[in-house]
Amino acid sequence: MKQRVTTAGARIRSGSQAASQKAAAGVEEFPVAALLGGLAIGAVVGALLPRTRQEEDLLGSIGGSINERAKDAAAAARDAGQAKLDELGISTDAAGKQVGKLIESIAQVAESAGSAAVDAVRP
Repeated sequence: MKQRVTTAGARIRSGSQAASQKAAAGVEEFPVAALLGGLAIGAVVGALLPRTRQEEDLLGSIGGSINERAKDAAAAARDAGQAKLDELGISTDAAGKQVGKLIESIAQVAESAGSAAVDAVRP
């Protein structure tokens, strides 16, 4: 049993390292796409998180001001990102395809690492 756990740990570490290397390679190959993807994911996660009662109680009217500033910051980030894409001669469609390719690669790496982990602990 101890050997099986040791082997499983080694496989998980190996899969994790491979995933990390592949993700890093994707970021190096498509840095702008990675940045835009990260911003998009952050915006989606932030939008999906519900406001809590405690947040509403603590922030009160300040919350609206913070929300407005966050929207302004997101718009500024979007505009700066679009300007950089234009400067680099990358169309929005091309950047979207790069982000899609990067996300697909990360999903494949995660699936592979997860499968290796499951296989390693199966009796």
